[in-house]
Amino acid sequence: MKMKNYLIGIFALAMLIFVGCEEDGDQAKVKSTIASNDLSTSSASFVLTFENKDDVEHFEWTATDFGFPASITYRLEMDKAGNDFATPFELASTQSTEADVKVSKMNEGLLALELTPEEAADVEFRVVSTIGSVVDPVYSTVKSASATPYATSFPPIFGMGAALKGWGPWPTNEVEWQSSQFKKYETIAHFTSGEAFRWFAQHDWGPTSYNYPFFTSVSSVFVNANDGDSNLKVAGATGWYRVAVDLAAKTVTAEAVSEPIMYMTGAGIGGWDQPGTGASIKMTYIKPGVFEADANFVSGETWRFFAQADWGPTSYNFPYFTTVDAKFENANDGDKNFRVLGASGSKHVTVNINDGVKSVVLN
Repeated sequence: MKMKNYLIGIFALAMLIFVGCEEDGDQAKVKSTIASNDLSTSSASFVLTFENKDDVEHFEWTATDFGFPASITYRLEMDKAGNDFATPFELASTQSTEADVKVSKMNEGLLALELTPEEAADVEFRVVSTIGSVVDPVYSTVKSASATPYATSFPPIFGMGAALKGWGPWPTNEVEWQSSQFKKYETIAHFTSGEAFRWFAQHDWGPTSYNYPFFTSVSSVFVNANDGDSNLKVAGATGWYRVAVDLAAKTVTAEAVSEPIMYMTGAGIGGWDQPGTGASIKMTYIKPGVFEADANFVSGETWRFFAQADWGPTSYNFPYFTTVDAKFENANDGDKNFRVLGASGSKHVTVNINDGVKSVVLN
């Protein structure tokens, strides 16, 4: 009898659970038609700049009604206009109905979508609402906007020609114009009067180069060579010039400067002779802050770099550098010079004193 009552109780409990589940199932029934929610943006035109990279752009949208209370994940997406969100970039994922997106994040997305820096392009935004894999996502209304990204990498351009180191070969005789801003380049180089050159966007003759007619304003140091390629010819005196190139404004400026200099001096390369005399080595200038030379290093002896043909005012010792070849150590003498480790021998050394690099490398 007790067993019978026990079984009846179990059956009744099971029925209650079944009915409860049925009722819950009714409550969780998805609507047959779910309206798109509405998206709004903080602007119809986004002009992004590096200086404002930490600012935010605000997006908000109405909640999606699936027909029952649900935990909804909203994904804010961006794509090029007309691409039908075939390859969208996700700006945010949240369970809120708003999102603040950093300018740097939006810029990352615009560059990922292959938009050109500093050029406005049409983009579209939408929100995708999801509650799980068994329920189809819901897409919001699409908002269109104009967006202008900023550049985050700045590839150099290259000068080539008899006015510099000669018409080839690549890359041995190219002269690099470095860049820290989009389409703006600068270097110090030695120019030969009466000879010609032009700039190239790659380590090769094609596909892109920039000759005299490309520019709207060119320093009087250069004139149109009027040769077959309308190269730039050096009209100024032979010597060192700081030359700036702006491909956006199409301008070239030039000013005469002193030759960039770097010496190696010390018993570690042959003797502590005053820089510019005796055993000291005058390094070859490659580009701003970068020099190279061949040196016969003497095991156990010390040396350092000097930025003039004198002991002062500027020299560079071991602690100045971030990266130093393992053949050298800090001598920990009064000047913290370089000490040569291992066997004596001839090596090719490259020094880079630029911030962010500061290296001494042997090849």
